Amino acid sequence: MSLVHESLDRLHTDLLVAIKHTGLLRRAAEMLAISPSAASHRLKEGERRLGIELAVADGRTLRLTAAGEHLADAAEIAQSSLRSAEETARWMAAADRPTVRLALDFYDTAPWFERLIGLEDRSSDLDFVRVAYDGTRDAVFHRRADLGVVVVPAAAPPDGVLVDDELAAVVRADHPARRRGVLDPADIGEATYVTAGDRPQHGFEHHEFFEPAGVRPDRLRKVESLAMVLRLIRSYGGI
Repeated sequence: MSLVHESLDRLHTDLLVAIKHTGLLRRAAEMLAISPSAASHRLKEGERRLGIELAVADGRTLRLTAAGEHLADAAEIAQSSLRSAEETARWMAAADRPTVRLALDFYDTAPWFERLIGLEDRSSDLDFVRVAYDGTRDAVFHRRADLGVVVVPAAAPPDGVLVDDELAAVVRADHPARRRGVLDPADIGEATYVTAGDRPQHGFEHHEFFEPAGVRPDRLRKVESLAMVLRLIRSYGGI
């Protein structure tokens, strides 16, 4: 009785898969770009290693045994998984490059982001890491990002202003405020208010609009993505 003391190599299992699909040792050898004698030797070597019969002659064809069929089926699954892993490895190698990670929170539609990231080739690329609203500092502190841009109200107009931004409301095109060109405090109580943060901050809408008008939203939905806010308002209304 033969002792089982060795495992098959990929060369052996590839041959079993080729035999399964061709039924001829010669055709299987052609698929693997080897000679028929080399294929025959490889098959016998596999049988010797396992101590079992893997294929038998059936007239003019070569038929895998039940054990050989089982190994061929498993080998095909392994081949598919390995090809997928190889492609993933190539993708990972392509993504392995010098990069600076910039944390990006709620304000993901700022037009200067597009100019900043660009698409032209550089020795060091800029990647965007999505973080929750008000989570930029934490992302940099825990090294999930290298840099972060935090939007805060200025205490006083600085000398070197980068951009001028105004507090603006967003409504759907069929909202009455769209025709008026201005948001009325009464509009707030009649709609769902969608916002990035539910904590009042000086310089933003709570102190600049709600508090002076003496209103507050009755229905508030927190969504930490400006792009998602815009899509929700376009589809379902709200402010």
